[in-house]
Amino acid sequence: MHASTGVLAIAGSVCMTLALVLAWGLAGVRSSRFLKRWIPSPQYLLKAHLDFLMMTGLLFVFYLVFEQLGVTPPAAIVVAMSAGALGNPSGFLALALKPDLPQKPATPFGALMVLSFTATTVGFGGAAWSVAHAVINAARS
Repeated sequence: MHASTGVLAIAGSVCMTLALVLAWGLAGVRSSRFLKRWIPSPQYLLKAHLDFLMMTGLLFVFYLVFEQLGVTPPAAIVVAMSAGALGNPSGFLALALKPDLPQKPATPFGALMVLSFTATTVGFGGAAWSVAHAVINAARS
């Protein structure tokens, strides 16, 4: 295992843990008035839960593919993937708690989301191209 790809497995484990915590929150918001007050938009909580699950899968899959192919992706790609995988669903979580957050890019929340989306795009796009490059090189050999 390469240290950089191990970061993907750790980030995936964090995403899975957060998804599990949010699953309990989703169950609780249906039966607890206390949670209903703290989570006024449970539909965003569901989106955060599903997004964390999706990010978990993507991080684990890329970890396994990199390990199988013997690819060590650039650290910037690993950091971008990890930051985006944690940041994107966190935006939904913030909206579940405070649905009136201004979402335009010029606002602090909007700017954070733009950075998170950019990190996700650069990270997972770069990872996909790293895999494609490795497969093409292996096919030529």
